[in-house]
Amino acid sequence: MTRKLILALIIIVGIAAIGSLFINPLRYSRHDLKSCFDDAGGLRAGAPVRIAGVDVGTVRSVRANPQNKTCPAEVEMVLATSYEIRVPKDSTAEVATAGLLDEAYLIIDTTQASGAPIENYGYLKSKHVKNTLSLGEQIRAADAALRLVQALKEAEKEVPKDSSPAPHP
Repeated sequence: MTRKLILALIIIVGIAAIGSLFINPLRYSRHDLKSCFDDAGGLRAGAPVRIAGVDVGTVRSVRANPQNKTCPAEVEMVLATSYEIRVPKDSTAEVATAGLLDEAYLIIDTTQASGAPIENYGYLKSKHVKNTLSLGEQIRAADAALRLVQALKEAEKEVPKDSSPAPHP
């Protein structure tokens, strides 16, 4: 009798686990979206996608399309939340960087958007943001400027100093 009870309990737990797999997708919001950029700014697959500072998905892929002048860099993203999320069709996507390691991520800006929700596999317009120099680029630029100053000082030492006054025209 105990064995039958244990077996029945295992079967019930198994059925409940399998049932929860079918029920969870109904409470799980998922949207596949795309966007085109002139410059993907170091964005990579796996980078976070954020709306209002909240992680709502990940970048699935970043592809270069040099032959396509209207979409030189295509980004595919997946928005996946445990709650329903509706991104307005007129929202914009932009690439941003964070931290000292220049980690790129994708921002979906909905602050100026008011349209109907975007359909699955739809394209978000990209927002061109003036690129600022990353910390690594700033260090390289400062190093190059320092080397230039040192070279000018060395060149100044090699030029003979003329002690005679300059002639007046």
